[in-house]
Amino acid sequence: MAAEKLLTEAACKAAKAKDKIYYLNDGAGLRLRVRPDGSRTWVFRYRLDGKELSAGLGAYPTVTLQIARVKALDAKALANTGRNVSTEKKVAKATQITKGSNTFGLIALEWLAHNNESPRVSWRPVGLS
Repeated sequence: MAAEKLLTEAACKAAKAKDKIYYLNDGAGLRLRVRPDGSRTWVFRYRLDGKELSAGLGAYPTVTLQIARVKALDAKALANTGRNVSTEKKVAKATQITKGSNTFGLIALEWLAHNNESPRVSWRPVGLS
């Protein structure tokens, strides 16, 4: 069986929009999806429990071919352990957000603490006794 022809950076850059979505395959489940509006995104295809699934790896040219290949290898390792790549990405993103210091809950608590320290000024409409 012949070896798969790998994509080149020049082929990715030269991919132009057509009437329908089309894909440029790099091998090992990595594809560059080219949409009719001209946007190009990396997609990793894998199988989990007999179902074919796909996970987005980022937009080209922000995510270069070499970066996409590394991300695809990481995703393939996750899929080989029986874990859903898309779910793992969502969990990692949620964990990153909760680790951040600017969550709504933390900002609300900071605001409440700040407003409870200042003396309260009672407000009453002018002209009413």
